[in-house]
Amino acid sequence: MRTLLSFTVLLACLAAPPSARGYPAAPTKTVRLVLPRRTTPVIKNIGKVFTRKIQQRCEAQVVAAGDAPLTVELAIEQGLGAEGFKIEDRSDGGVGIVGNDERGLLYGVGKFLRTSRYDQGGFTPGAWRGTSVPQKPVRGIYFATHFHNFYHDAPADEVERYVEDLGLWGYNSLLVWYDMHHFDGYDDPKAMAFRKHLHAILASARRIGLDAGLIVIANEAYNDSPRSLRADPSAKRGGWYDCAVCPSKPGGMEHILQVLGQEFDWATDLGPRYVCIWPYDQGECGCARCRPWGSNGFLKASDAVAALARQKLPTAKIILSTWLLNEAEWKGLNKALSDKKPFAEYILAEGTARPGASACGSAGLPIVGFPEISMHETFPWGGFRATPLARRAEQQWAAVKKVSCGGFPYSEGIFEDITKAVIAQLYWNDRPAEETLREYAAFEYSPDAADEIVEVVKTLEQNHHMRWWPGELEGVKLTMN
Repeated sequence: MRTLLSFTVLLACLAAPPSARGYPAAPTKTVRLVLPRRTTPVIKNIGKVFTRKIQQRCEAQVVAAGDAPLTVELAIEQGLGAEGFKIEDRSDGGVGIVGNDERGLLYGVGKFLRTSRYDQGGFTPGAWRGTSVPQKPVRGIYFATHFHNFYHDAPADEVERYVEDLGLWGYNSLLVWYDMHHFDGYDDPKAMAFRKHLHAILASARRIGLDAGLIVIANEAYNDSPRSLRADPSAKRGGWYDCAVCPSKPGGMEHILQVLGQEFDWATDLGPRYVCIWPYDQGECGCARCRPWGSNGFLKASDAVAALARQKLPTAKIILSTWLLNEAEWKGLNKALSDKKPFAEYILAEGTARPGASACGSAGLPIVGFPEISMHETFPWGGFRATPLARRAEQQWAAVKKVSCGGFPYSEGIFEDITKAVIAQLYWNDRPAEETLREYAAFEYSPDAADEIVEVVKTLEQNHHMRWWPGELEGVKLTMN
């Protein structure tokens, strides 16, 4: 009876209006933010994100000292579970956001911000209370920083703010690809400018406690690669760059390692958590010594690239991509993984029934996904403004979640922002897509409009299909950019 009464009282407290918990029911125009006594640069940056989000969205100001109608205190308290958080009422009024670690604090701030209001003249704190811990350890996002999309061409500071947005939703790592085929060597001024842009984006992730990561092609090279070392394109799948190098030719592997070694040296200060090595689209070689690429030349090259990455980037874990491998190559890959200790820590495999995926998992290599969220039934992708595919993302995840430890959705821009939020929460705790949509709509628009926005999103996805205009595109140059 006593337990039941306590539970009833708890429910009553949670249901009570804000004024009953020690802070105003009406919107406030001043919020006092209290950081932990022992703070770190990451925690300070999380505090800056908290401040910026509130002050950008409403008339309220966030202060560090003095009296305020609402106090929000940030704290670190281990024991909640890796990257977990809790939001609770403070005994002296106000709200406490507690992270198990720095990332947990970031995610707790995200939850608090998303469940609050930014209208009616000020800021009204959200009523969500509880503890939440992520289920999947790898919750990354891949920015396709090429072909002149948002990530490629937007000002770096704008992309940096977007990285913060995704971190608040629960992502813990960011991958980019330094696509070098455009440039004539490492010292090409355009290459230097591009690296500066990428570094700024990755550094913004590191500032709020997220991991940085690199995707590299196993036989990658610049536009000015020696023609005598170039790969045979006969077995290409997907995209292809003529400058790719054959690792089986004398001097070929040395050239690849020289090129990627420069990139790894450049990225040292970012402390990359992941180096993901890619087979096809772009990359491969179809010569007699490399065939079949996915289980022969690719593995030889990847082994050498992985060794170089470990030498230059000792904190990095190697992800071996299986993108576009066929069934025969999967069998060869599984045999190679079984014959000797794998040189990778993860296998990247997307799909419901990739041949051999379970075998890789049983060999001790966790599987991460690479769900495509930008190009599905869309041409040109990014050409239709918002393209939310929440239901599709939920279905994709349902098919792989039992064998997957998370993943890196492939993103071409901000037009699929809603889908990113859904996937972040699927990776977090398998949260139903509709719940995420409602929280997204309340945060980005208004709690009063959330139900209607959810229905609009459903309609957009229901009507999403490939569009083409027969007879009206003759003579129109259709290119990747």
